[in-house]
Amino acid sequence: MFLETLIFCLAGIGIGIFAGVVPGMHINTLLPSILFLGIVFKFQPYSLAVLIVSTAITEIFVNFISSIFIGAPEADTALSVLPGHRLLLEGRGYEAIKLAVIGGIGALIATLFLLSFFAQAFKILYKISRPWIHWLIIAVIIFMIVSEKGKRKMISASLIILLSGFLGIITLNSSLVNQQNVLFPVLTGLFGLPTLIVSISQRASIPKQARDESLKISNKEIIKSIILGSIAGIIVGFLPAIGISEAATMVQYLGGRGEARSFLVTLSGINVGNEVFSLISLFLVGNPRSGASVAIQRVLSELTFWDVFYLIGVICFSAGIAGILTLFLGKRIPKYLEKVNYRVLCSCVIIFILTMIFALTGIFGLLIAFTSASIGLLCNYLGIRRSHCMGVLLVPTILFFANLNPLILSTLRI
Repeated sequence: MFLETLIFCLAGIGIGIFAGVVPGMHINTLLPSILFLGIVFKFQPYSLAVLIVSTAITEIFVNFISSIFIGAPEADTALSVLPGHRLLLEGRGYEAIKLAVIGGIGALIATLFLLSFFAQAFKILYKISRPWIHWLIIAVIIFMIVSEKGKRKMISASLIILLSGFLGIITLNSSLVNQQNVLFPVLTGLFGLPTLIVSISQRASIPKQARDESLKISNKEIIKSIILGSIAGIIVGFLPAIGISEAATMVQYLGGRGEARSFLVTLSGINVGNEVFSLISLFLVGNPRSGASVAIQRVLSELTFWDVFYLIGVICFSAGIAGILTLFLGKRIPKYLEKVNYRVLCSCVIIFILTMIFALTGIFGLLIAFTSASIGLLCNYLGIRRSHCMGVLLVPTILFFANLNPLILSTLRI
């Protein structure tokens, strides 16, 4: 049993590295293939669950490499993109990777500590809040809009939320694209393609990276950021359709995590905290909160306490190995990227992503990706955060919990 667990755990780590390094690849894209392999080769349910969990947690860590080193803009526009890109332009890309690993490992420990004390309280709060959940999501949307500075930006943010929300209503209720894969062209178009297109148009390049491995942030700030990231990760898991970007925005404004280094630690913590909470949420209330937890629910129809304990052990082991490998790759990959024509690299990545979208979702998937990318690019033009594009999930979720979905769909004749 131990040897089998170790083999599948290492295999998951390998798949997670592939998913994290390749731009546009995501665990949710790979899950159907992993489940299919499980059926073909008749994997044991627990072995398949180990494979899914280790892949998901590894992808979270390694994904910071592609998100930080792919899509860096010019210095003049650095403030409008992820803090990791900002550090990259300062020649501190490896420090950004290191902070992400520290935030992830720290949040894993903090999240497990918090949930061990408040698991039952969450179970009670979950049941009480369900009838009011759409009001909580509306409050989050209002906060996102108000957090933009100036009336013009608030109006622009409202427009983007409505546009992306309308896109979500249409795509998530359409039979033109397989619903299992529809979020791939939608989210890639909204968040991935615009960054690459902007980088090409601005003739971006990766500056020479410093060899200095020190962290220019205090231990006190790191601990604060980890705790905030863990709490925000649990909130993300608690509220349906609230994504990492919304939680990060709230933490940035309410918790003062605006400084690039603190924000990176918090962002990584939110990712890991959300994944851990998703697994425990599946056990507590039987409700999966991530793609990986949905797949685990299919494999293990009913989780026991010892199942969760077993899979948490897998998460801890995978996170440790993934953290080490992320630091290893984060130190070596930039040396090759510095020698590459960045515009050519971004162009190749765009072609690769569009090819994957066409292979998985066909011509209609490409149309969705182009439409989504137009909305994502509009955020750049309007000078607002692209996180408002998460209206693509927030608006349909509000309609669902407010029982307005049938009315809207009949009105739109979908």
